[in-house]
Amino acid sequence: LSPRGYDPIAALHGGEPVGRKIMNVLGNSPHDLGSRSGLTNLALKTEFAKLYGSESVKEAAAGSASDEEDTIGNRAGLINREKLLAWCMSTGLRRNSRLNAVLSPCIVDESSRQEDGTIQIKPNTQTRFFTDDTQHGLCIVLGLAELLGFDLERDMPQALYVVRRLQKWMKKEFVLPKEKVTAGSKIVSDAKDVSETSAPQAFGVKTVQELKRFLQLDVFSETHELNAEGVLKNSGLMARL
Repeated sequence: LSPRGYDPIAALHGGEPVGRKIMNVLGNSPHDLGSRSGLTNLALKTEFAKLYGSESVKEAAAGSASDEEDTIGNRAGLINREKLLAWCMSTGLRRNSRLNAVLSPCIVDESSRQEDGTIQIKPNTQTRFFTDDTQHGLCIVLGLAELLGFDLERDMPQALYVVRRLQKWMKKEFVLPKEKVTAGSKIVSDAKDVSETSAPQAFGVKTVQELKRFLQLDVFSETHELNAEGVLKNSGLMARL
């Protein structure tokens, strides 16, 4: 979703390099999808409005199409060759012999034991299959999207659906359930257990400017601006002044 020049934010698809190359060749890179969906432009407009006011945005957008908002977000035809890519993915998953050795972590539900000895199993939500991909995966993406001003229900319905379903099994609230969402509420920021995730909101980051400052923090607690000022004050140039 990031504009050109911000590659480290969203340049990686993940997975195999060949798959990423194919996506890029087909025009489905993060830059391409962000531009075609209108989400990149929306994020830039949102930040511009926060910095200079909404009236400035209206003036800058004068003469643009009035139905622009209707074309923003996820929609049919957004992904080039979507049916072909879906077939390739499903075929690859079905035929990948390495996945046969990957078992889904489950636990036995003793309360379900029947007289004939049969019992039920349920997913083990304490494993990395859940904790890594939910709190420290999808929640980060949803948190960034909310921070950039996107409508999660409209723009990221699949990701939101997955997190809501998994958090029920985990008895957590990483995002607001659909029935709790009201006008003005924040799906990620207002969630009860957001502090257990790695979403920006868990660190008190709720605006783009705060995110920029947060990403500039030094892991060794070095304050580069103060260090630079100290060097400048002790320099020969400042001594002559």
